[in-house]
Amino acid sequence: MTSQGFRGTAHPTPQQIFTDLSCALTGFDRAELAGTGMIETYYDTLLRIIGEREAGQLLRAAAEALETDRENHDRAALEADVIDSPRFGPVVVSLIKLWYLGTWYPPGGGHRDVSGSTADDVEHVVSARGYREGLVWAAAGTHPMGAKPPGFGSWAEPPYLHPTL
Repeated sequence: MTSQGFRGTAHPTPQQIFTDLSCALTGFDRAELAGTGMIETYYDTLLRIIGEREAGQLLRAAAEALETDRENHDRAALEADVIDSPRFGPVVVSLIKLWYLGTWYPPGGGHRDVSGSTADDVEHVVSARGYREGLVWAAAGTHPMGAKPPGFGSWAEPPYLHPTL
């Protein structure tokens, strides 16, 4: 990290790093993720499932990679050090699925053999709100079945697709 620090602050919190990592992984900005109301829930889910120590290592690697990528104006460090990492890659895939679908899917790729697992590391819907706020609905330009109806006559207009997708 630079002397100025991550995102211009001296010491970002782990939850701030988690949010920035989530933005990089999903293509949605901080305001959009905050608008779901799920940042704290998903952060707590990550800590509970992979453990605070492993989550701390993931977030440390992510913070360093995100800072390097900001300086270089690319995503090479995040891809190499986090996404393509045998240690962290399976976890970030689970995080992407969590953000988009509201469901935790256990990391694949032998992650459990290397990092262990907890009793919570099973496929499960994190909360009913997670389903309703899943990013998949915005990405597809639609709404979750049975929730957030778009309003009368909305079928007459083409769907709005998220601009970064």
